[in-house]
Amino acid sequence: MPLRPRWTGVLALTAIVWLITLGCGAAQAATNAEFSTTTNAIGSAFVAAHNAGQDGGNVSELVATLNVALNLLQRAQAENATNPAQAAADLQNATSMAAGVTAASASAAQAGNAARQVTVETSIGGASAIVIAAVLIYLLGDRIFRRLWIFVYRNFVVRPSG
Repeated sequence: MPLRPRWTGVLALTAIVWLITLGCGAAQAATNAEFSTTTNAIGSAFVAAHNAGQDGGNVSELVATLNVALNLLQRAQAENATNPAQAAADLQNATSMAAGVTAASASAAQAGNAARQVTVETSIGGASAIVIAAVLIYLLGDRIFRRLWIFVYRNFVVRPSG
């Protein structure tokens, strides 16, 4: 017995609604595992930024990015019950920001170490120049002083008193 066109349309409409319901699904709230993963990523990024700061790197941008990631985490916790899709997106953004901070911390630490090395080399060079100048003045100072004295007073005539 063939289906009538009316039943075919109803079955097609029911199938479409059923597929849409299964495909989209209701957004599920983020789990504690997702929150702990994001929290751990932000914590490890903070440690990496702290170590880069200890090495002399400029971590002001990294700290600002971490603050944004923390704000996203807090916002995701607040909106998890009402808007789980947005909470999951915020968690993903916070995790990616933390990964970016962790990656950028290595270059900041290298820049800080390089700046520290330049400072050390400049200090050693300045101290060496001062020591060399002092030794040269000690060894050659009297000779140079006498030659300058003779040069300045070469036309000076001493007259006897009386």
